[in-house]
Amino acid sequence: MTCCEGFTSCNGFFLMALSILAICLNLLPLVINYAMDSNLFVNAISCYEWWLPGVIGGGILVLPAVAMSLAAKKGGSCNSRTGMLMSAVLCLPSIIGAIYCVLISLYALGKGPLICEKGSGASLSSCDFTISNISSLANLNLNLDWYLNNGSCDGVSLPPDSETNSSLLNLAENLNIDLDTANLKNYHLVTFVGLSVIGLLEIIVSALQIVAGAFGCLCGTSKRRRGQPM
Repeated sequence: MTCCEGFTSCNGFFLMALSILAICLNLLPLVINYAMDSNLFVNAISCYEWWLPGVIGGGILVLPAVAMSLAAKKGGSCNSRTGMLMSAVLCLPSIIGAIYCVLISLYALGKGPLICEKGSGASLSSCDFTISNISSLANLNLNLDWYLNNGSCDGVSLPPDSETNSSLLNLAENLNIDLDTANLKNYHLVTFVGLSVIGLLEIIVSALQIVAGAFGCLCGTSKRRRGQPM
């Protein structure tokens, strides 16, 4: 196995781990949302996990590159000039998906959870986010005031008898989990900071794989040494 093939195989394992983490992080707020009242469309933590940045962008769109890169192991279908070229080409959708994941996550971090953005008792029907909103990302304030401001979000008070807080109390009693407003903000922060970092790492790894695939295609692979057809 040449250095390009070995590097490609390692990239495949790394991308696979990142894609699994992205999917799990994206599903985390959805699971919590369902646990609140056994309904996915009421008391959503935010609008942005429903755009599936981790499941689609950081997960599904990365899997073709993962499969082709893992085939770079000795005797695999990637162990040829064509295979190395395909491993590079399939990283392009990975980069597109990772960019989508990062942009959605950064926008979510700027806006905060739904209870901060729309007020207490807001449901998924209150969401007005569209893909076109990403164009305003440059003007979005990422100072995390919604997280650092204890007891309120962007000036919206959170009364203790609100519908959202009532659901959280029921969840805490049934599952023995402390899910107050502060913890909802923690889940939102962890989810989208994690997805941002994962998306950036996927962009870097995919870009490196494009370089490795190009070198492997131009310079040949270990099949050449064994006298096997390219």
